[in-house]
Formats: sequence, structure tokens, C-alpha cells
Amino acid sequence: MRNEMVVSISSVIARIKNVLTQTMDLDGIWVQGEISNLTKHRSGHYYFSLKDKSGEMSCVMFSSYVSRLNFDVQEGMRVLISGSINVYEQRGSLQLVIRQMKQDGLGNLFLEFEKRKQDLLKAGYFAEDHKKSKPEYIENIGVITGANAAALQDVLSTIQRRWPMMKITLYPSLVQGNLAPKSLIQSLKKADLCGHDALLIVRGGGSFEDLFCFNDVELVKTIYDLNTYIVSGVGHEVDTTLCDLVCDHRSVTPTAAAQWVSIDQNEVMAKIIKDKVLLSRNMSIILDQYRSKLNLYQNHPYLKDPKSFIIEKQLKLDAYNTQLEHALSLELQKRNLILNSREQLGLNMNRILKYHENKLLNIPEKLEMSMQTKLQDARHLLQRDCALLDAYSPLKVLSRGYSISKIENKVINSISDVNKDDIMVTRVHDGSITSRITSCKEE
Repeated sequence: MRNEMVVSISSVIARIKNVLTQTMDLDGIWVQGEISNLTKHRSGHYYFSLKDKSGEMSCVMFSSYVSRLNFDVQEGMRVLISGSINVYEQRGSLQLVIRQMKQDGLGNLFLEFEKRKQDLLKAGYFAEDHKKSKPEYIENIGVITGANAAALQDVLSTIQRRWPMMKITLYPSLVQGNLAPKSLIQSLKKADLCGHDALLIVRGGGSFEDLFCFNDVELVKTIYDLNTYIVSGVGHEVDTTLCDLVCDHRSVTPTAAAQWVSIDQNEVMAKIIKDKVLLSRNMSIILDQYRSKLNLYQNHPYLKDPKSFIIEKQLKLDAYNTQLEHALSLELQKRNLILNSREQLGLNMNRILKYHENKLLNIPEKLEMSMQTKLQDARHLLQRDCALLDAYSPLKVLSRGYSISKIENKVINSISDVNKDDIMVTRVHDGSITSRITSCKEE
């Protein structure tokens, strides 16, 4: 041990870095690969892996070089890069420091992702009007993720900190690899039947390939048909899967998903304290109002002597009862009078009708007898008048030897009615005699 050299790990890494930077010259060389696990840092630096079928290498592109790019770098994009080899001493990892980047087409996996996305979009699986509204109260959730995944711990610690009363049920599932979609579908269908308020499908960050199981078409269709409100929290903010697009709500991380379905107990407690103060103040106001009413009621004369109130009301009630009985008696008398009058009126009407009916039956006979009597009387009167007329007729008198003399149609009643030489016409029963007056002698 005395003759052996002991050096620190940082010295070894530094020597490796010197050897690589001095002997590995990439000037004029373009490295081809596909971008994976892309992270766009808020500082402007890009961190990602560049891979092909057989290998993968970490890369970094600082913001000063990123600003020179004329295209948007995306996950799964095939690129050509130029830079240098470097060793990140804190982790002892080998990385490419990129100074230039050119597009070299899209990777096959990314193309498949875009194809599935467009097909599902046209079929309406990402439609906003199909997404369910967030429940007003979430107290029981199901979590679909790996049993030992860091995402599960993020969810549990977040909810324990924010709302430890929440009931959480784990539905273990594979979250990476070819068997993951089938496992996720089984867990989701099982959880959907258990009456949870919400379901969380979560996974931590990873490369585009690691998260590609969340782009499975059958998984998307299964989530679309779920009856339970579902929240996705897959990967990091830059990662977007088809699972995110079909879920009712997409959170950028598992922690954000746990925050979305939980409420902060500190905020609730602060609100409770605030509401308590407000409730106490309002109750004091209400109590004061009712205390004033109570004092008013206590000083009310009827409340001081309730019997007087009852007696007064009882007297009024008796008076009303007497009035009512009297009115009822009058009404009954009126009703009986009306009934009797109606009955009497009916009898009178029947009697009158019967009388007049009988009278009408006798009228024709009486009328005929009366007419015969009238005719007979008229005949007798006529005969009498004719006899009288005949008896008083001048002709009847003349037939007994009398005569009538006239001068110019004036009957002569006295000798003074005639003068000498007047022409006088004398009427006898069988004719007329004309003579001249020669002399008159008074006897």
C-alpha cells in the first residue's frame, strides 16, 4: 500500500477529460441521431439524449447556441449535430457539447406518434365537450401507477401534506415497456368500477421511448369510455402523451396531479378560522336582534298577563258565535219562508191554472150561448123597432084617412102657414093632390 499511488475520483475524471478533449477532435464531423428525453431548461439550455439503434449519449446545448437555431427542437426529431466531447466532472458522465444543429427528419417513433394523434383527433377522442367536469368534492381517489414508482411517492407525499384525510387506493400497473398498455387498461377498468371520485394515472419523467406506452390507441379509447373523472400526470411539463390529451384534465407532473385533486388543509383551516370569526360576528348581531325582540315581547301586555289576552279573545269569540248563531237562525227562517212561499206559490199557481183551464174549457159553450142570446135579443129589438117604426110611419097614419099638406116641402101646421094663391101639395095614403089656396078660415 505504501508503494501504491492513491488519487481522488475527481483527479481521475479530470485526467479522462483532458485525454478526451486532446485526442477526440470532432471538428468537421456531423453526428446523426434522434433526440430523446428533451428538457428545455428555463435558463435557455437544452438537455437531451442523442441515440440510434445501438447507442445513446447525453448532450447539452447552451442558450447562446440555442438562440441561433432556426427551427423548434422537438422530442423524436432526427438531427445532425456538431460539437465536442466533454466530461461532466460532477457526475463523471460523458456528454456532447453541441454548437450546431441541423434537422435530419423525424424519427419513426415520433412519426407513429403524430399519425396516432391525428387519427384519434379526427375520431373525436380529444373533444372538449366529452370531458367530464371536476367533482365539487374529491375525498376518494384511485392511483394508477407503478407500485414502487417515484410518481406514487410524489402523489402520496403531496396529498399527505395537503389533505391527509383523503382515501387513496393504489392500482399497480406497468408504466413502461410493451406490456404496459395492457396493464394500464386492466387497472383503469378495475378502478372505474370502484366508485372513486377521481382517478390519477401518473408516471415520472423519462425518455420519449419510455413514455410511449401512454400513446397506445387502446389505452386512449379505454380512458375515453371511463365513467370516473380522470387526471393525467405523466412525465414533465415538456412531455405530452395521447393519454394527456384524452383525460379530463392534464397536469404537468404527478405532483401537480395530486395538487389538482386535493385541497390544502392550511387554506381550509384559514378559511374555517375566517368563517368562524365571521359566523361569530353574525351570530352576535343576530342574538342582539333577537334579544331586542325578546325584550319587546316580554314587555307586551298580553305576554305579561296571557289570561287577559285569552279572555278578551274568548269574549270576542263568544260574541262572534252568538252573531253567527243569530245570523244562521235568520238565514234558516228566510230559507223556510222561501220554501213555504215557493210551496204556496206552487199551490196557488196550480189552483189558478186549474181554474182558468176549466174556465177556458167552458168559454166556447158560454160564448156560443151568449151569441145566441144576443142574436135573439137583437132580433126581438129589431122586430119591436120595426113595429114601432111601422106604427109611427106617416104612411100608416095616412092609411087611416089622414093627410099631410106641404107648401114648398114645409108641412102646414096652422092656417098661418099658408097664404092665398099658395100651391099646396097634399099627401094621402095612395097619392098626392095639388091645389091652390083660395081662402083660409080659422076655426
